[in-house]
Amino acid sequence: MTRVAIAPCSPFSVTADLLREAAVLARDLDVRLHTHGAETVEEEAFCRSRFGMSPTDYLESLGWLGPDVWMAHCVHLSDDDVARFAATGTGVAHCPSSNARLAAGIAPVRALIDAGAPVGLGVDGAASNEHGRLGSEIRQAALMARLRDGAGAMPVRDALRLATMGGARVLGREAEIGSLEAGKLADIALWELGEVEHAGIADPVAALGLGSLPRVRRLLVQGRDVVVDGELARADAREIAGRVEVAAAALRG
Repeated sequence: MTRVAIAPCSPFSVTADLLREAAVLARDLDVRLHTHGAETVEEEAFCRSRFGMSPTDYLESLGWLGPDVWMAHCVHLSDDDVARFAATGTGVAHCPSSNARLAAGIAPVRALIDAGAPVGLGVDGAASNEHGRLGSEIRQAALMARLRDGAGAMPVRDALRLATMGGARVLGREAEIGSLEAGKLADIALWELGEVEHAGIADPVAALGLGSLPRVRRLLVQGRDVVVDGELARADAREIAGRVEVAAAALRG
């Protein structure tokens, strides 16, 4: 259940040599590459000032486009960038809540999907998204795409697909996960849609993707219970929360 990837943070926080050598190392070891790309206008300005090119051009020059690469965010992509992501099979982890939290902008997700690029959903991290539930990103992805490109830009089933097969494709694992099919790894979420906030929503996919995020009734990973009746099955949530509070206090100190 563990996969290793090589993941320098971003093109503005590490050297060109590190990025170039990371790409070589990953391909020597046959592991995937990940970084944050084209997230903010400040990143765009930095890359053009320092390197004389856009973040996508810069990353491509260092070997960082390809079917073994996925990047978080990709908010500020030109039409040419979108075409290159699709042509090379470079994946995008769309993080709509984080992008909104930081006022970074709205990624051109509809254009990426239509071009054929792999697109899944992400939450980024606690430094830029206090709400880390992936399920919430389904709704945010649908709403943000509509805000950017119009009411028809992201049907709720397309947003759900980003959260399932889209993410599997981004990780190069579409043969193993992302859909309910015989022979796959039985990663299954069962959502409770019988509560009052979903009453009257005729389409269960709309209830899940546009209504309040429902409670996870049961969650299985590779056929093993992770959540049962809304509670963690193999860990103590309160004990985890206590350790997080201690760690956060130490960090603040």
